[in-house]
Amino acid sequence: MANETDLYCVPGATSFNKVYSRLHGYIAIVICIVGSATNSINITVLSRREMSSPTNSILTGLAVADLLVMLEYIPYVLHMNIKIGPQVNKNTYAWTVFVYFHSIFSQTFHTISIWLAVTLAVWRYIAIAYPHRNRSWCSKRNTSIAIVSAYVICPFLCLPIYFAMNIVSSEVTAKNNSQFAEDLSLPQNRTVYVLEMSKNKELVTAIMWIYSVILKLVPCIALSILSSCLISKLTTTDRRRQKLLKRSSVGPNEAEKQCLAEESSAGRRSSRTDRTTRMLLAVLGLFLSTEVPQGLLGLVSALAPDFFKSCYSMFGDLMDVLALFTSSVNFVLYCSMSRQFRCTFARLVRRIFSTAEDSPKLAVKQEATTQVTGPL
Repeated sequence: MANETDLYCVPGATSFNKVYSRLHGYIAIVICIVGSATNSINITVLSRREMSSPTNSILTGLAVADLLVMLEYIPYVLHMNIKIGPQVNKNTYAWTVFVYFHSIFSQTFHTISIWLAVTLAVWRYIAIAYPHRNRSWCSKRNTSIAIVSAYVICPFLCLPIYFAMNIVSSEVTAKNNSQFAEDLSLPQNRTVYVLEMSKNKELVTAIMWIYSVILKLVPCIALSILSSCLISKLTTTDRRRQKLLKRSSVGPNEAEKQCLAEESSAGRRSSRTDRTTRMLLAVLGLFLSTEVPQGLLGLVSALAPDFFKSCYSMFGDLMDVLALFTSSVNFVLYCSMSRQFRCTFARLVRRIFSTAEDSPKLAVKQEATTQVTGPL
């Protein structure tokens, strides 16, 4: 295995995997707990009535998918990477089925997140490039259809992954017991179950093409193009705003003042739109930073089947953590770049604390009333 890794991968990949695998579980569990909390806050804030908009509806759908990925990843990482309590047999049939389910579930909902990010970029580009058609094209009905479509179609896109792996059983003997070192305290003569890639190389290669191209590279290319278009539109808007400021400093006549006032009002609305667009560009940039490497590595695995086992798997845990981290920091972006999100979140927190403070007072008041009036 070490020779194959040296042949197909970067030097030191095996050593890195051994060191990082000891830390992965603890890093991942912290990210999942924090990310579950932040995505729950995102859903609560973005689904408020005052936050209702097509963009926020898509962000809510995105937060739901990210939350499900993190909640499901917690038992997986506890099972695979963190030792809690007495040793257990991690190779039972039930646990192996769970790992099988995890590989499909996590990829499905992560794919939903990616395509919702693409939808978000499309909706934002329409809002900037075609503002007069934004309400009709990006209506509440069309937004709901786009979100539901992502949740319905993506599971079918990920269906081939189901056929890429098989659950196989084997007898543990003194000869192969070293493969199950974590279960040394358990009896040697027992049946264990493991999840293995299919022996059909043509099938695995076809699935890797689907994974790398359709699930990763196609949405990444779409996000790159749309992000470039959004940046271009932002640049054009900034130039127009600079020209407006120069004209206002020259000292226009009365006829021009009214025109400039209207342009200034439009400029303020455009400025708010630009801030929202920059926030969404940051979200899209995070997606690209984690999805492009996975797509490229998946493409190499399709071209060279031995690459997946000897190199891709060496960095699988690291790529999982990067994807989880990307899904957990959106709350920070929203708070730092959206005033409306901050204000809604602050009002929600104040309401919760005021309710908590009023509850003891209300209980004391009710008790005092009972003492005065006596039992009924």
